Amino acid sequence: MNGFERRKKQKQQDIQSATLKLFNQYGPSGMNIAKIAKAAKVSQVTIYNHFENKEQLIRETIKAYLMEQFELYEQLLLSNSTFETKLKNIMFEKAKSFKTINPQFLQELILQDEPLQRWFHSFYSEQSLPLLIKFIKTSQQKGEINPELSVDTILFYIQALKTQLDQLAPHEIATFDKNKSLEILHIFFKGISPN
Repeated sequence: MNGFERRKKQKQQDIQSATLKLFNQYGPSGMNIAKIAKAAKVSQVTIYNHFENKEQLIRETIKAYLMEQFELYEQLLLSNSTFETKLKNIMFEKAKSFKTINPQFLQELILQDEPLQRWFHSFYSEQSLPLLIKFIKTSQQKGEINPELSVDTILFYIQALKTQLDQLAPHEIATFDKNKSLEILHIFFKGISPN
């Protein structure tokens, strides 16, 4: 990659980084190209040199962020760590992600943006879900998850937990800390029984 291509790539990353911050702050409808340009310290023309319009910029930014998160979770799930350590690390990463991207704004965007919605469903069914199923089956073979539980039931439980986490209000997201993550993991492993 020559110097021109490196600078071009860096500009694109700066624009997407600013877009992600503004998205988390204002949501998809509360931002415009002028705000993004100011936050990225580039001209509006520069943004249009890289992206067709605001919608494409937001879409590509969210896709890049979700791919980055997937790669992180993939590393965590396929690592040699214990099952419990993997889940703790995932919970901590999920809690950190709330500070980067507001789940309510993300849901709003996915509902409004058909191309992103199609990409998201395809990405989930072709990459995220197979990774999660592989993790569950491997953990069952190692005796870390009860092999008598069906994969469908485990996926249902995980999806219910994810849905609840995604519905946290902004003030709840701000207070979602390590202790809450550990408590959720405790319930995940041991239920609410004191034993």
